[in-house]
Amino acid sequence: MSAQRDGRIKRRLITIPRTFVSLALLILLLPVIVVAGVLFDVITGRFALPTVRLALFGLVYLIHEVVGIVGALGLLLRGSFREPRDHLRLRKRQGWLLTSLLRWGQRLLAVDLDLPDPSTAPKGNTIVLSRHASMVDAVLPGHIFIEQLNRSVHYVIKNELLNSPIFDIYGLALENHFVARSSDKTTEDVTAIEQLAAEARPDSAVVIFPEGTYASKKNRDRIAASLKRKGETVALALAEELTNLLPPKPAGTLALLRHQPDATVLIVGHVGLEGVSEFSGLRSHLPSREPIVVRWWQHAVSDLPPDDEGRAAWLQDQWKRLDRWVAEQLAERDNLR
Repeated sequence: MSAQRDGRIKRRLITIPRTFVSLALLILLLPVIVVAGVLFDVITGRFALPTVRLALFGLVYLIHEVVGIVGALGLLLRGSFREPRDHLRLRKRQGWLLTSLLRWGQRLLAVDLDLPDPSTAPKGNTIVLSRHASMVDAVLPGHIFIEQLNRSVHYVIKNELLNSPIFDIYGLALENHFVARSSDKTTEDVTAIEQLAAEARPDSAVVIFPEGTYASKKNRDRIAASLKRKGETVALALAEELTNLLPPKPAGTLALLRHQPDATVLIVGHVGLEGVSEFSGLRSHLPSREPIVVRWWQHAVSDLPPDDEGRAAWLQDQWKRLDRWVAEQLAERDNLR
């Protein structure tokens, strides 16, 4: 994480002005974009105007970026987020930003959410292992744990998100780790994840996406081809068995389990975000005809196998069960159409 912090000033000198300029340009060009979007949607027979909806949500997202930057400006100028009251204030702002974005997404994109009762979330330190299909499932744990349960959340997420000022500013200040996702960084990332787990705030949730990237068909085909090329027959067999998910990468999850032996593992599954990881897929699914359904299952770390090999096998078994659950939910939806 030190490398991410070391480059933050140079990075923010680019990303923060770019955000303000992008918002100004979008506001200036919005009438043209809306008219062009309406014409495109009507010509292509999309009378619910998904392109216009996405353009408006882009505007809302940039407004939230600017609000988030301004909200953290005082702390940025002081150069420190170390005071407990600063951490609490920043956490509450992060929770508000995530929840507000979620609600605007529901309004503009006509998306309904069916979430678990937050009171059923485990007490104490929690390790969240979530399915990954789009940025929406990255927002949901923050909304539930920060906004609804008033608990801290630490994420293990891709470092490309550092190009977003609110992910950068709030993410680094609130002790998250941004994964490089390159093979030469694996050892460094595992060490950072171990440190994150060991230093996580009391009663916090540490969120990781074991698949490492969106479980789109393109990514499933790419990963299967890569495993076949490398001769990794066991991982390839799992990749071919899974119909909706990617095979989990165990290193980050194992690091969390080793350093939070008293935690509860929360496995999070969802349906309704299939095919929306890219603009074309998102546009084709708008407005959403069915809700995004989220469910979770709890396991005490103390009940898991004691060694890394056993835990890696346990993780694979959980992903097989989660894949079957997703398949069943999708089949039910098909039957109701």
